[in-house]
Amino acid sequence: MFRACVFICLLYGIVLSIGKLVEPPKVSHGYSISQAHMMPLLNLKEEATGNLKNYASALTKRLSKVKMAINQLEDFLEPKPLSNPFFTFKQSRVLHCDYRKWLNFLKEKPGLGEISKLQSLRPIMPTKIDYDEALYGMHRLQSTYRLDPAEMSVGLIKGKQYRCKHFNAMDSLMVGSVNYLDEKFQSAERWFQLALEKYYSDPTSKLFDVFGRSDDFILKLLMKAAQSSGRYKAALEYAEKALALNRSHTFWQQQIPRLKNLSSTPEYVTPEQPSKYLFKPACRMEYPAKKYLRCHLLFSSPFLRLAPIKMEELNLDPPINIYHNLIHNDEIVLLKALSSPHLKRSEFYTSTNEVIVDYSSLRTCKTMRIKDSAHHSLMKNMNQRVMDATGLSDFESEELQISNYGIAGHLYEHEDSSQTVECEFWKTGNRIITALFYLSDVELGGETVFPFLDLRVQTQKGSLLVWYNILLNGTSDWRTTHISCPILMGDKWIATKWFREYPQMFVRPCPLKMKPVPEYSYKAVKNKFFNFEEHSI
Repeated sequence: MFRACVFICLLYGIVLSIGKLVEPPKVSHGYSISQAHMMPLLNLKEEATGNLKNYASALTKRLSKVKMAINQLEDFLEPKPLSNPFFTFKQSRVLHCDYRKWLNFLKEKPGLGEISKLQSLRPIMPTKIDYDEALYGMHRLQSTYRLDPAEMSVGLIKGKQYRCKHFNAMDSLMVGSVNYLDEKFQSAERWFQLALEKYYSDPTSKLFDVFGRSDDFILKLLMKAAQSSGRYKAALEYAEKALALNRSHTFWQQQIPRLKNLSSTPEYVTPEQPSKYLFKPACRMEYPAKKYLRCHLLFSSPFLRLAPIKMEELNLDPPINIYHNLIHNDEIVLLKALSSPHLKRSEFYTSTNEVIVDYSSLRTCKTMRIKDSAHHSLMKNMNQRVMDATGLSDFESEELQISNYGIAGHLYEHEDSSQTVECEFWKTGNRIITALFYLSDVELGGETVFPFLDLRVQTQKGSLLVWYNILLNGTSDWRTTHISCPILMGDKWIATKWFREYPQMFVRPCPLKMKPVPEYSYKAVKNKFFNFEEHSI
């Protein structure tokens, strides 16, 4: 706690230099949690850039006029005979009349219109929550997939170079700050080292000077990160380097004796603590291929005898299948058009049946529900396809939920069914199946992972993924715990339909090949993900 307080105090100067506005809690535009809603940021950037260019133009014009005044006055510095009445008159007139006008000109405040315009953009600019969610998204990508900071900062992801703006010193410093606050001190130190390198090599990093900071500030953070991880000799080296640069002379003179004393003791590098959440180790694990599964055509209804569905088995017990080419591109475009204006931050129900807006960063997406009556033919066709695939009834099923993910968009490990169905939300019973339509391909990341079944499912545009959430005795099947992995590159859209339990009592579903759940516990299976070396989760 003390380390965090010290670090926050160090960063406080940057916060003050960037802006002193205090924003109310829970104010967010949600820019970072939905790719669909990031377009306003591009428009905002263009508007702000144009405004600053106008401000620079106003200052340039003003500077040219000041140079005219300088040239006018410099003309009197050339030696001229004092007996020349014309020169004496001109000098008197300029110093009495013109100089007074120049003085009034200098008192004017240029660019007031541009400043006012920039202030008017402030309400639609990213809030602190938007910024924090983007920043923690970068941290989530690095810690989940163990990305190298140097490669990540230039867009080199898993051996492939992507086009992107390279991180400057300030970007690297801020990502490092999240690692520090998360007590990933070694990772934080690598980011701070990168920030120092970029400070010396990247001309744009001179923004530090505008914000009243320098390499001395980065060296202080490097010293704190190395010291916090137990690397006292490295911390001493940073302090000695800063002293050699004659930075904050008194401060570093006080630190060096203390660090020398600490570095004389046996060095013990503090191990980084693993996360309590499963999604990070589960998303970076490799899962074996299941060779005993098969693909076939499904003819289980009169309609399917004419137009069979391509079905691929992914897991037998519990059954998880994917049905290919079940939604067409025109329908996908229509679904996105219907949902985009109405997407909002995800909500969840508490145990007291209260709806809470989700700011937890465990689910970084925006969602909305489309009523069956909103576009009757489209909804009817999608419901019919799920019924054809599963043999279940869509009576009293939940409305189709559209989800769009944002920066490092993910959903942590969870079950779709509930342990208790006593509140109003579950009045038609538990969620017997989840039917998930993939509305886009994702270039890198974004897979659906079932960690307890050793199953990773890639996003496949136009396909339908179906699994059963409850056992034949009506209890939740914890083995269907699943994760939506953080997105590295791409835009993820899904549409989810949940069929409820009670309406199926009057329908004979497709036969299920389900065995009793093994007696080993949920906790025992979960531990397998933490029985290997964890450095950065």
